Amino acid sequence: MDINTYKLFVAVAETRSISYTAEIMGYTQSGVSHSIKRMEKVLNIQLFVRDRYGVHLTPIGSEVLQHVRKLLAVNEQLDQFIYDIQGVEAGSLNIGTFSSVSVNWLPPIINLFSKEHPNITINLKEGGTNNLNEWVLNGKVDFAFCNKDDNQHLQFIPITSDEFLAIFPKDYPIPSDMESYPIKSFEKMPFILSEPTYDHNIPEILNKEKVHPLIRFSSQDDYAIMSMVENHLGTSILPELMIEQRKDYLKYLPLYPSYQRILGISLKSFYDLSPAAKSFIYFVLDYFNLSFDIDGAI
Repeated sequence: MDINTYKLFVAVAETRSISYTAEIMGYTQSGVSHSIKRMEKVLNIQLFVRDRYGVHLTPIGSEVLQHVRKLLAVNEQLDQFIYDIQGVEAGSLNIGTFSSVSVNWLPPIINLFSKEHPNITINLKEGGTNNLNEWVLNGKVDFAFCNKDDNQHLQFIPITSDEFLAIFPKDYPIPSDMESYPIKSFEKMPFILSEPTYDHNIPEILNKEKVHPLIRFSSQDDYAIMSMVENHLGTSILPELMIEQRKDYLKYLPLYPSYQRILGISLKSFYDLSPAAKSFIYFVLDYFNLSFDIDGAI
């Protein structure tokens, strides 16, 4: 089997759709189906279960997926090593990221990076804290922009701190001399919660302060949360970077006591990254005027 077959297998596993995989990968639907069936025949195992809702990995298919991702990562490193020998810089990067980072940080960074490295393709995949660390661990992304977590299997390169803010509708009555908002004031207040399975930071703050707001809604989408707050459906807590583009439409205050998250880059091993991934990380740190010693990674 060739590398393209493995790439098709990963794409079908992630999209759960042969037709969509064919569309995004530039194949015919029958071509994708034939490649998957041939792979199953060569391996003598069933990789997918097919039903009217699409295709789903079998238990053994999920195990194969982990090994194929590792194989593709090594192949990418080999390609970039060969490009490096030949003096040609090329390759692709799969980067996990918070939506707040992909909106506020990455556009100018990628714009500048692409001017210096035009042959490197960048693919962004947005998720929450839990998703991003899982994607780094299983090789779905090369590294991820996220907040520091307690995962002992990952390295973390800190970039900056990001303060959590209490957010309200624009016309919410807050005394003009109030400089911070007591977290305990959220008790029994209508509240819109970041989905705990997606991002555990806000629920942890509330639990630590023993505060029990009236949860009206929960969402994985922070932009949806801001929109609901703007429309008087409740209050919420979000990181400052997240509301950067919506500050004119919200009222907000720092929390009391204050809480922050440390934003940075999560990765399995800097030494094992491809040349393109290392170049991008060094570029990001230079963009923020930060120095980097891999032995100092958290």
